[in-house]
Amino acid sequence: MADVVAVLRGGSRNGESLVIDEGISRLLAMSGAPGLLDVYEANGETASLDGNPDAAAVFVHTGQTSGDGIEPEMLHAQPLPENPE
Repeated sequence: MADVVAVLRGGSRNGESLVIDEGISRLLAMSGAPGLLDVYEANGETASLDGNPDAAAVFVHTGQTSGDGIEPEMLHAQPLPENPE
């Protein structure tokens, strides 16, 4: 399977990019809210990213779901950026 660069729009991971397998249409990501996961779905659009020669697939935030039942090793936690006030 080929790799595709995806960019997340909305939610607590807005603007982050990652490499995924081609054909994936839904992503779950750690949320800023305890016990919840952000849900992102491909919307068919692409966007250019600095330093990436190919267009990235856009995944938009469609809501949140409970993290119950998701094995901890399946979650790749990354620290959330602090929001300057």
